[in-house]
Amino acid sequence: MTYNSFSIKGLKQLGLFSLFAIVLLATSCKRPENELGESLLPGTDDMSTLQSDTTTLVATVVQEDSIRTDELSSVMLGSYNDPVLGKTIASFSTQVRLSTTSPEFPADAVIDSVVLSLVYTGNYYGRLNSQQLFVYELSEDLVLDSTYYTNTKHATKNNNLVKSGWDSYRFGPEDVVVVGSDTVIPQLRVHLEESLGYNLFNASEDQLASNDAFLAFFKGLNVSTSSGDGCVANFDLVDSDSKLSVYYRYDDDGVQDTTQYHFNITSECAYYSHVDHIRTGTALSSLTTTQTVDGNVNTYVQAAGSMKTRIDMPYIDDLNQFENKSINRAELIIPFEDDDRYPAQANMFLVYEDADGDFNLLPDQVLGTIDGYGDFSLDYYTFNISLYLQKLLNGEIESEGLYLISRNAGVSVNRCLLHGPNYTPSTPSENMRLILTFSY
Repeated sequence: MTYNSFSIKGLKQLGLFSLFAIVLLATSCKRPENELGESLLPGTDDMSTLQSDTTTLVATVVQEDSIRTDELSSVMLGSYNDPVLGKTIASFSTQVRLSTTSPEFPADAVIDSVVLSLVYTGNYYGRLNSQQLFVYELSEDLVLDSTYYTNTKHATKNNNLVKSGWDSYRFGPEDVVVVGSDTVIPQLRVHLEESLGYNLFNASEDQLASNDAFLAFFKGLNVSTSSGDGCVANFDLVDSDSKLSVYYRYDDDGVQDTTQYHFNITSECAYYSHVDHIRTGTALSSLTTTQTVDGNVNTYVQAAGSMKTRIDMPYIDDLNQFENKSINRAELIIPFEDDDRYPAQANMFLVYEDADGDFNLLPDQVLGTIDGYGDFSLDYYTFNISLYLQKLLNGEIESEGLYLISRNAGVSVNRCLLHGPNYTPSTPSENMRLILTFSY
């Protein structure tokens, strides 16, 4: 799949680093019995305007392609069990670097503890329940200039490095954390086996001579969690307090000296998030890259390479039949469900697929008039797609459909439960709908 170069630039500025292949399942599309002009709602006579909300829409849930996640603002870790969409499990892999080149570790050093510190961003999705963590040493190189996605997974060695008896952690993005006598930024502190510290300290002089040599010796860590019902939290790996610390003591001329050495995670490290979506036993269990799901009653969007919604307007060309009328405004209204545990996304993003299969920004997005933010008092999103629709009807745009997708999909697993166009046929205000305002 290729992408319009203009679209790529715009999407990167919005924090979206990839868009994805689409499959359409055309379902139960029926031409309205009444002509559009016969169902126009009158506006005020002075304004000479008319409104219509009867344009036929067809919604389809589509499997999302993998999302690029390398070297973004944060990584994701954890799992939660959504009663509608199923399980989401996030892990990450990262390099660590020497904080000083050619460090000299005492031959008689005794490792007291090894701690992997991960600074919270404050964002999480789900419940702050305890989760079982696993940390493995990578056996496959990470490369800073490579591109990694939500479905990327590097090979690891077999031994879980989490210290025995220290594998259960409750995430606490707002917890007060004290290290020694110091209060530090909220962070997850994972205790690892002392054997890891001895392995690092036993590196040869050549292996510690530079970071390139060290990364060839110690390729990094993979951090994962069990498939529990907790939350997925975000961590800032390049914060100076995110690091791998080895605390040790040694004999200094008959005096026991206690100190530590930090292996840092910096912007020069390669890192990425991996996300699994398991939909077994849900209404979306049949969703695959080649199989879509009808979204005309309920439709869904989930970040991190999970799913998006395609919106088609099969009879939109009929609007060209109405002479002496112009569309002043076209608003796509999408109601959503919201709750405290799984809040809806603050705002969503629309793109359209052209005849070549490329994805493009809507012209309304380019002008900054599209909106897309959620109204959390009335629980719906509004998209102003007036310019898009005008250009579509004028033949300036060839569109194979609109796609509703997540913003910031590489650093989020948030989902949205949305009302399709036939959610409540007897109550149009509860349905996905296109409101057209005409002048004449």
